[in-house]
Amino acid sequence: MSQHRKEMLSSLLVHIGYHKTGTTWLQEELFKPDSEYFVPLYPGTNPKEGRKFRKLFVRDKERYLLSPFELNTAEILEELDSMLGHIELGGRIPVLSYERLSGNPHSGGFDARVIADRIKACFPDAKIFCVIREQKEMILSTYFQYLKIGGTDSLTTYLTRSYDGRRPGFSPAQLNYVNLVSCYFRLFSPENVLVLPYEMFRDNAELYLKKLGEFVAVDLSGMSAKVTTVHNRRAANSTTPRFPFLNLFLNSSSVNAYSRLYMPMSKPLIHLVSRLTGTDSRARIEKLKQQIDGIILDRYEGSNRELSAMTGLDLSVYGYHG
Repeated sequence: MSQHRKEMLSSLLVHIGYHKTGTTWLQEELFKPDSEYFVPLYPGTNPKEGRKFRKLFVRDKERYLLSPFELNTAEILEELDSMLGHIELGGRIPVLSYERLSGNPHSGGFDARVIADRIKACFPDAKIFCVIREQKEMILSTYFQYLKIGGTDSLTTYLTRSYDGRRPGFSPAQLNYVNLVSCYFRLFSPENVLVLPYEMFRDNAELYLKKLGEFVAVDLSGMSAKVTTVHNRRAANSTTPRFPFLNLFLNSSSVNAYSRLYMPMSKPLIHLVSRLTGTDSRARIEKLKQQIDGIILDRYEGSNRELSAMTGLDLSVYGYHG
């Protein structure tokens, strides 16, 4: 192992997600190439250049989904070595940030466990950073993301469709955070795993950055002023939640079987339907929240209490449990 790689791996921070927890802000404001504190694991200044490396934890070089029996260690470290000559630490902390490492919410996080094994095999001394979000709010945000990428299921269907033995879909089990956190505690030990709630970032960014800074031994207080910068704001679109079948015309992706009805110039259709139906986006969101409440009930309260005890975080402050 080269000295450069050894130095890199000895101080590496791996940010595993979850999705919809302020990841874009972290990547574009804190974990960026010209950061004072961190160095992302990709050469140059374009985050897209790091996708090839990050995705090696999920798929092989032929872009096939990795077998659950494959750790892909040799390929990952080979790609890392090819980047090292273009990455200068300069006293900063190397960071790998990729929310897909916690699994994909639209496929039930089916490979999250084996991805943890891959991270351990490649980076045995890494520190792990995981951000969670209260489950009902997470589900709402995840469903809007599903619609954004072309999904056609209603919220109720999205949440209740049973597994048919073929392609995995949404599973509420993925949001039982105690399972993933327990896995990383076992692999890396609790002192090397930091779990923070997204709600802390939203409501008290200074505390959030203080805890992250203490975890990596860096003073991040200078970043507090940038927390007001908004990334990846949810579009105020209430039409596709009401008529998700319109995504057959608006998008073509794996979540709608690469719809053959897709029309690249169909965006004006959304605006036309919105005008004709007079849909109130705020009222629609409230209705979706009521549907989530009726389906999820108190499913996560017990595991969230357990997570509070495991992490030392009082998650009841943020509405995770009573």
